[in-house]
Amino acid sequence: MSQNPLDKFKVSFTLKQHTPIIHFQSEQSGATLRSTELKPKLDRFLLKQVEDIPFIKNANGHRSLDYKVKIEAKTEMSDIETINSKNGKSIPNPLFFGNMGEGEKKRFSLASKIEIEFFSFNSEVLKAIRNNFEAFLAYTNFGTRQSKGFGSFYVKKPFDATVIKHKVYSFSSSANSWQEDIKFFYAFLRAGINTAKFRGIYAKAVIFSYAKSKNITWDKKAIKNYYLDNNGDIENQKLMRDLFGLSSSQSWMSYRRATITKDDPTKEITRFKSPITFKPILENGKMRIYFWADTSVEKILNKEFLVKFDRKSGLKLKTPTSFTFDDFFDFAFNLDLSKHIDSEYHNNDQYKKLVRMFNEIKESK
Repeated sequence: MSQNPLDKFKVSFTLKQHTPIIHFQSEQSGATLRSTELKPKLDRFLLKQVEDIPFIKNANGHRSLDYKVKIEAKTEMSDIETINSKNGKSIPNPLFFGNMGEGEKKRFSLASKIEIEFFSFNSEVLKAIRNNFEAFLAYTNFGTRQSKGFGSFYVKKPFDATVIKHKVYSFSSSANSWQEDIKFFYAFLRAGINTAKFRGIYAKAVIFSYAKSKNITWDKKAIKNYYLDNNGDIENQKLMRDLFGLSSSQSWMSYRRATITKDDPTKEITRFKSPITFKPILENGKMRIYFWADTSVEKILNKEFLVKFDRKSGLKLKTPTSFTFDDFFDFAFNLDLSKHIDSEYHNNDQYKKLVRMFNEIKESK
């Protein structure tokens, strides 16, 4: 059988989907990884990674690459209830809350088989895709809540963390509990855990202890001090939790459901997504959760925000002038959990889970 002369202008990959993708096209039975999301992301990745790659520039100066993408997938659409409702009642998903109110519903989509084909007459572009697509998938998740692990795809082979140019850490989970484990772990780093009244544990946020080690007063204490204790400013107070992603509005359930908002007076920063990416990989029936932080935190350093407490205003807080997640992670994963968390919780399953996670992370470094 003669070879198709156009085959030399193609490169193909077989992908494995490791976690569901949350899709806007909730009523479409073929909703899965889409070329309209993949191509712009891949373009940006290749333009950054591949020196002198030929590109096309439109009238607005936007750069893109000359290739076409075809994606073929066999998908299994779950029911809407899988995300946020059961028996007609709303229930929270550990990492996704978008279906809790009114409006268009979203669904999980999981492909049992997915093939992707790139076509280009430009040999340099095709070579760049062939050599870099695996690394692109390692860095990238797709759809809604992608930084928390949804929409994780990879080429059909064992995951290679060495292609990621950041310090990569990992811990084990399962196909059933990976969402809960990511939420639990992330909360411990950023906000702390207070599940003691539900037979859980109480643990201060790691970022609180990190700030204290740097003689910094973290934002939660600064806000309480200013608006509730009326003591005015205190020494070296900084926005710390927002280094994990700008939370422009949040509720403090313990304080009369007070709403905390943060605004950049210059309007330069209206949103800032978390620099931390979680990449769950399912292999041999077990989930391994890889994670790392990029350097985007630099964009929010030394920025001042107006922090409001309900209708009260007046408090201005800055992010620190310097901060790296490598330094924070080094502090975090060398933390003595037996001292950080009171001994009354040491026989608790949640405490044991944290100890297991931290031990595995230390081994993965």
